Amino acid sequence: MIVLERFLQGPYPCSYLPDRKATLEYEIASRISDHEYEACMNHGWRKFGVALFHPVCADCQECRPIRVPVESFVATRSQQRARARNRHLECRVGRPTVDDPRLDLFASYHQAQQARKAWPRHSHDKEGYYNSFVVNPIPALEISLWEDSFLRGVMLLDLTPHVVSAVYHYYDLSQPQRSLGTLLILKTIELARQRQRPWVYLGYYVRGSPSMEYKALYRPYELLLPDGAWVPEGAMPR
Repeated sequence: MIVLERFLQGPYPCSYLPDRKATLEYEIASRISDHEYEACMNHGWRKFGVALFHPVCADCQECRPIRVPVESFVATRSQQRARARNRHLECRVGRPTVDDPRLDLFASYHQAQQARKAWPRHSHDKEGYYNSFVVNPIPALEISLWEDSFLRGVMLLDLTPHVVSAVYHYYDLSQPQRSLGTLLILKTIELARQRQRPWVYLGYYVRGSPSMEYKALYRPYELLLPDGAWVPEGAMPR
């Protein structure tokens, strides 16, 4: 692993717990292997493109990495209904790419979330998308959902020796009853099973944040403690 630069951003108002301040530490890595990145994730780091980051907030440790054991996962009835509701969609798996359908869906998703959840404004330009999701020093895949010629959802993934890591997903929010976000995560777990990866990592879980509650619906799950130990749901210290 070759790190070109380290820096901090913050403190600034937290996007997940508005009454708190957030600070992130970044590392820009010109070279990192899949084994090295898996070790980084197991120490609480995540990444977009070549930028690794993790929270270093002074008074809060609520950002906890969350993972799902693939072989133990059992879909709930609601999740099974989401799969059945969308069984006519075509699921494609390939390398991440950027084009007009993806940029348009990415932009509409963020605009909808700004209105629904007061998300901050987000850049939707091709260069930013390319640098965040297409440029990648480790193996990466994209799951895309299609209804005829219409793109309905995208999940971007990193692959390491034991992990399929969900980097980011976005989908058509004009049809919320279809539960497309749920389907994308179910497809991610299916892909991990096919690729013989025992874990799906879903990024950070923040207890008390409405934007993060959905991650705890994929059971069983484990959370990473600050001391580096993964613990099952229900065993987290309060």
